[in-house]
Amino acid sequence: MGKLKLSIESIYSEGEGEHFLNKSEQISLVYIGRIFGIPLARAISNLPFKIHPNIITIFSFLFALFAGFCFFHNLLIFGAVFYLINFILDCTDGILARLTGKTSKIGAKLDYYTDRVGNISMYFGLWWSQYYQNDNWLLGFSIIFAHYVIMLFGNKFIKKLTYKTIFPRVNSYYSSFEEGFGTFFLAPVLGIFPVLFPILVFLEFVSYSILFVKQKIKT
Repeated sequence: MGKLKLSIESIYSEGEGEHFLNKSEQISLVYIGRIFGIPLARAISNLPFKIHPNIITIFSFLFALFAGFCFFHNLLIFGAVFYLINFILDCTDGILARLTGKTSKIGAKLDYYTDRVGNISMYFGLWWSQYYQNDNWLLGFSIIFAHYVIMLFGNKFIKKLTYKTIFPRVNSYYSSFEEGFGTFFLAPVLGIFPVLFPILVFLEFVSYSILFVKQKIKT
């Protein structure tokens, strides 16, 4: 057990010259993305042949498109599984880039834009199968539109989207990351997407509203 513990600690601890652990992140990244992403990035970096982090980013994007395709055809469980793979790979590429010293502005932009397009494809797939096919297209569109308005509001008017939590290395209980994970994984797996989705977006609104009010009070 002692050797196993040391082995696990070595995987999740930074060695000499390694810089991949952020001081604080969203709760879904810390307890889901990093748990799988760090060992996967280490395994890829130790392969006899080199894989560039941008390749992982592209694979992550492809799985997001697969998820969107499945959501479009109402294959919610398959879509959720593909999204989970996308989520883990999306966490892996950045870790791999820092482990191998291959961070770049091009890689950061590629990650940013593939994330946005992938998310749009998944939202569209869910909108089509869960709302449009059930004659509730306007309701679904309004909730998705509200999500993007909230994100835009947070990016433009909230200087700091972080706050202290009781968990180490966790800088927020709820953010757009948690909304995305709940929307694309939890809600489809549980089979309650039309019920859970508006709640997830509402929680995102509440979280950002609290941060905005706190910011104004401090000012």
